[in-house]
Formats: sequence, structure tokens, C-alpha cells
Amino acid sequence: MKVGIIGPTRIDKFCEVTTYDKTEYTYFLHELGVLLAKKGLEIMITPSYTSAPGFVAQVYRDFKGKKVWGLIPEDDTEFGWFDLDFTLADEKINCGTWRNQPESFCQEADIFICVGLSTGTMIELCYSKWFKMKKVFILTDFLSSKLHPEIEKDLDIEYIQLSELGDKL
Repeated sequence: MKVGIIGPTRIDKFCEVTTYDKTEYTYFLHELGVLLAKKGLEIMITPSYTSAPGFVAQVYRDFKGKKVWGLIPEDDTEFGWFDLDFTLADEKINCGTWRNQPESFCQEADIFICVGLSTGTMIELCYSKWFKMKKVFILTDFLSSKLHPEIEKDLDIEYIQLSELGDKL
């Protein structure tokens, strides 16, 4: 099973805007990385060195996680790859361009684990409506609010705490 990790691209900006303590947030991300490695699950990220999913992937690898799949827009000429870190991925999947990234993520991942909201994360969440995503877990530990009900109604979302996630995987 490929577990897609979605969340903010810039940890610093996310913590600044939400007023979450960065040390507490990165500890939360660390614990998720450890859990996923211990469960023996493969994870999928868009490998950015500044992102919450990238942080999870680093910890996951430190704890001998099975495999990190990197979703990379190798053909993109419009936006580039300025903050991608190809070393985070054990295996790469070319999604074409950044415009194809959300749909490719939904096609390739079996489930999503959301570690915080951002504009890109919202796109990935909403695209999950049209793909056979088994489940979307939104971790509430660092969530400022739930999604609007008019969005929730179309998505297979479960709000849970990190402490509950191990039993769900």
C-alpha cells in the first residue's frame, strides 16, 4: 500500500500563520515518520526539502522505512523544481508537470494522510473525489479547523489524532 503524505510545503510559513510551535509540529511529523516506518508501509511524497511531507520522509528513512516514492514533475518548464530534493525519493514517478501533480498523486497513492492544510493540500484533497482513494485521514493534532461541509460531503475523510492512526493502517 502506498501512503501519500500531504501537507504544507513550507513548515516555517505554516507555523507562522497558524501560530503553532515549530518544535511541537516537527515532533509530530517525526512521530508520524517513525510510525509509518515501523508499520512497513511505503510512502509517497512530492519531495521538497522545506515541506512537512519531506520532513516525514527524512525521519521515515532514518528509521529504515520500506520505500519513499517521489512524485516529480520532470517535464515542467513553467514553474521549475527550485525546492525539490530528489535524494528524498528511493524511486521516482514522473507526473509530467506541476499542473498534473494533484491528479497523479491521487492515481498513485492508495490513501492520504494530511498533516496540515495549505492551498496545494486542498487541491490534492479535493482531487481525491474523482479517484479510488481508499481513505483520506486528516490528522487533527495541528488542524485549525475542519473543512467546510460542502466540501466534506464529496470526500471520504476521517478526522483523527496521530495517536489513533496506527490502528487504522
